[in-house]
Amino acid sequence: MTGDLDRTPTILASIARFAVTARRVVDRGHDRFIDPDDDDQRRIARSLLVDLSAAADRLPELFRQAHPEVDWRGIRAVRNFIAHDYDGTDEEILWQAISVQFPAIVVAILPG
Repeated sequence: MTGDLDRTPTILASIARFAVTARRVVDRGHDRFIDPDDDDQRRIARSLLVDLSAAADRLPELFRQAHPEVDWRGIRAVRNFIAHDYDGTDEEILWQAISVQFPAIVVAILPG
């Protein structure tokens, strides 16, 4: 159990890095995100959400229990949806996840 708790700062640091990249995607704007001729931003968003889910799964259960305001199951569900319905992922749902939900999760779990 102590080993699990010791890895929490490293996992949170990874999530913080993902958040910086997510912010860059959002700062580039919605028009670029939905550009039918350039899917780079959507691919980055998908990757970040999958990475967030993987990191959340590695967080100790005690940490997740200490943050009940975070929809941990929802994070995994988004990952599964993206992974298994790649071409069918709605761009607007993806945009909301990266521009609204991701920052809210980060505020809830990262210190300061």
